[in-house]
Amino acid sequence: MNRLGRITGQGPGLLRRVLVQAAWGLARREGTRGKDVFDRLCHGQCTRRKQAAVALARKILVWCWAMLRDEREWDDSIAAPAALPEMATTG
Repeated sequence: MNRLGRITGQGPGLLRRVLVQAAWGLARREGTRGKDVFDRLCHGQCTRRKQAAVALARKILVWCWAMLRDEREWDDSIAAPAALPEMATTG
């Protein structure tokens, strides 16, 4: 099976729509891990916003699955984005 490219459309459509709506909500909310993921996926381009929303929806599903699997509640300290060290520029 070729899994590269577009989403397949398999699975419950209602779940897909709800996850994408949640992704748009997280993308608008400042200071959240979802906003950081969305911005990283967009690369600052307006044309990639829909692709980034679908990718963020999948990431939300992965986070929810991990919470169910580990029988844990949401913990903001775990979900906080790690601070990246500043890259030294030479020149």
